[in-house]
Amino acid sequence: MADRHDLRVIPLRCPDCGAGLSATGADVIFPCQGCGTFRELEGETLVLRQVVHAAGPDLDAPPGARRTMARLPFWVFPFRAVNAGGEAATLRDYLSLTGAIMTPDPARAEKPPFVFVPAFAARPASILRAGRLLTLRAPAFGRSAGSPAAVAPIVFREADALTLAEPVVLATVAGERRGNQRFLEAFLVRCGTGRLITIPFDLRDGRLFQPDLDLEM
Repeated sequence: MADRHDLRVIPLRCPDCGAGLSATGADVIFPCQGCGTFRELEGETLVLRQVVHAAGPDLDAPPGARRTMARLPFWVFPFRAVNAGGEAATLRDYLSLTGAIMTPDPARAEKPPFVFVPAFAARPASILRAGRLLTLRAPAFGRSAGSPAAVAPIVFREADALTLAEPVVLATVAGERRGNQRFLEAFLVRCGTGRLITIPFDLRDGRLFQPDLDLEM
């Protein structure tokens, strides 16, 4: 007897408003153009995924001053960096470990640092560079009340992004790695629950540029 396979076709329709969800072949989290929510397919269920949109001139400037910008999604995880010398559990401790000369905002200095991992498709070198710069600069984004018309496709699930979090943090401590041969023996990154955030980028000469962070993709 031939093997029997039961196939289910799950319509990509928003459970809230009934609109179709936008999807390409690589998407793992689907935006709804009807109500602005995002859904992730878990088994046979479309689960709501919270996505925070960082404030920017595309959403929050006065109507006449708004400009078109591209929205790139990032996973953001609170983390602790364990090494042979102990544990960097606060932003102050982490920046000290990296050798960064910046002084953290006193309101955030004793809170956990955050690692940023691009959730969109890019070359591995670009993913590592963008994650490294954002993680080191520790930007504090305001939250927009608006919703962008489009977000770049989200191609990394939270579990996928977690595998990239440690290489991103490791890339920020290059000086410590060079000066301490035992550093990697005990190095470990422990991440908390991730969240998705979209950041606005300008399009300049075929490249995406984030003016506040001096970051180019």
